[in-house]
Amino acid sequence: METEIQSFHLKISNNNRGGIFFSGKKEDVIQFAIHTKFASRVNLQLLHDNAQNYDEFYTKTSEIPWEKYIGPNVSFRIDAETKDKLKNSEFTMHRTKDAILDRLRAKKVPLPEIEKRSADITIVVRSHTDRFSVELSLSGDPVGRRGYRLHAGNAPVREPIAQAMLEMSDWKEGETLVDPMCGSGTVLIEAALRERLFGEINRFLFAESPIFQTLFPTYVFSERKKENPTSPHLFGFDIDPEAIRIAKENAYEAGVEDFIKFEVADCLTLKNTFGTQGHLVTNPPYGDRIGKPMEDLREMYFQFGRVLKNEFGGWKFTVLCADFSLLGKFGLKENKHITLKHANLKAKIVDYELRGGK
Repeated sequence: METEIQSFHLKISNNNRGGIFFSGKKEDVIQFAIHTKFASRVNLQLLHDNAQNYDEFYTKTSEIPWEKYIGPNVSFRIDAETKDKLKNSEFTMHRTKDAILDRLRAKKVPLPEIEKRSADITIVVRSHTDRFSVELSLSGDPVGRRGYRLHAGNAPVREPIAQAMLEMSDWKEGETLVDPMCGSGTVLIEAALRERLFGEINRFLFAESPIFQTLFPTYVFSERKKENPTSPHLFGFDIDPEAIRIAKENAYEAGVEDFIKFEVADCLTLKNTFGTQGHLVTNPPYGDRIGKPMEDLREMYFQFGRVLKNEFGGWKFTVLCADFSLLGKFGLKENKHITLKHANLKAKIVDYELRGGK
């Protein structure tokens, strides 16, 4: 994540559990927001100050010029995660709401709608010791939810994690990519979005964001879209016909249905009809997520390892898994890995080089 931020000429000032804090030129921040593969949110920090109690927090928060950001025709919600001096997150949220509405009343601005779930504007409040931060999300929904997933399917991989899997695999736009257990299609759709939108995978999300339009009113979004490929090089397979149906719907919603070929198929009978080089990237089932008997999963991983070695020599294989004992069943030598949290489980993204050939 830090490397991605720095690649847009942005300067990192702090990195803690609240996120990575950075600054830079307006144009560079915009480009980072539109292109970021790994951020779950991109926020503008309005205030970073200290408060000994809720009254002091209210006073300082009500001094923010909320009338610049919030008008009568939008809705807003507050996401508060506070501790120490502001130990009650729920009460902090209420005091934030009071500060905003009182400020708008004082400025004689018609009051907006307040939503608890989905809203046009999201205000984020965080605190630690006596320091608090008030931030504006540049997008209404989290950046990591790009808006195309109508149905998640069973135990889906989140979009930023799918991008991390693609990054770990060293996949580049235009190269062959196969997900043999694709579920609702997230890995392939994320790859297709990078291709179709020339890397601007968050373009549509920010184009529809009232806050983004308020902060950057003169920014003109690109309308470039890559032409549909003459022959697909992104392939998704799943043994469950319902999963494939959902994946096709999600791809259609994302506008990349012509970039991906989805088929019902068993990964254990998969043949390499794709070429001598490519990338297999997948999120296979593991016990805590799916509930399959562990003995069945061990056998499945073992048999799929044989498919990889017999059919895909010379390829790269990248997998997300939260049961590390299963990874050994592939019988492969690890190339590299990263650890992360997935669905509240400690997980790994592991990359393998598949030796030899057929």
